[in-house]
Amino acid sequence: MKIITFDRFKPGVTLETITPYLSEEVSNVWRLWKAGIVRENYARSDELGVVIVFECESVEQCRRYTDDFPLTRAGFIEWFHIPVQVALPIEVLFRSEVDVNEPYDRTMSISPADNNSRRLQGAADPVARAAT
Repeated sequence: MKIITFDRFKPGVTLETITPYLSEEVSNVWRLWKAGIVRENYARSDELGVVIVFECESVEQCRRYTDDFPLTRAGFIEWFHIPVQVALPIEVLFRSEVDVNEPYDRTMSISPADNNSRRLQGAADPVARAAT
């Protein structure tokens, strides 16, 4: 089961408060990553903290890992756990006349390969024109 977790500093905790613990905290996450338990790890851009994606049997198992983090044991952060699953294959919701065939990305009128080809042709054209 994939579980998205994020932490939040408890009131009064600052970066200076946690700095002495960071080496141990990061080492702990790295070991879990190497073991395949942590799948993804991100720094938050909206506030101090992290988002970690775990692969665990249950939210309870995931909580045991986050409860064992040095910053959690020191009482500096709290964790939030969001279990997720594979999305419903949304094609089953479409009417039969809805086109779900490739190309799937139709946001650009020119594919990257076509765009590169046109760029190369455009670069060659001035040389060809100069030679005539």
